Amino acid sequence: MRPVLITTTTSSKEEAEKLAAMLIDQKLAACVNIIGPVQSLYTWQGKVVNDQEYKLFIKSLDEKWEPLKKALKENHSYQVPEISLINISDMQEDYFAWLKDSVG
Repeated sequence: MRPVLITTTTSSKEEAEKLAAMLIDQKLAACVNIIGPVQSLYTWQGKVVNDQEYKLFIKSLDEKWEPLKKALKENHSYQVPEISLINISDMQEDYFAWLKDSVG
């Protein structure tokens, strides 16, 4: 059991809050930080898009990755959402204990 950080983006604060609440309610995440709006430049369907998005930083455990990824894909408004996992090599012990307790 290792701590992980999962990231995604949404087009609105309301969607970010909805996804965050769902992940916490389902005990797939211990905490979700919502940052934004952030400026995103990307290529979509052959065009460069300059958009404002909201970034979610989702704190969870590696064992929750597959169900968390599935829940995001099923509830996300984007056709191809960014859902990325970042492994955390070390975490403050008290926070890690709280994280495990929150999603356990």
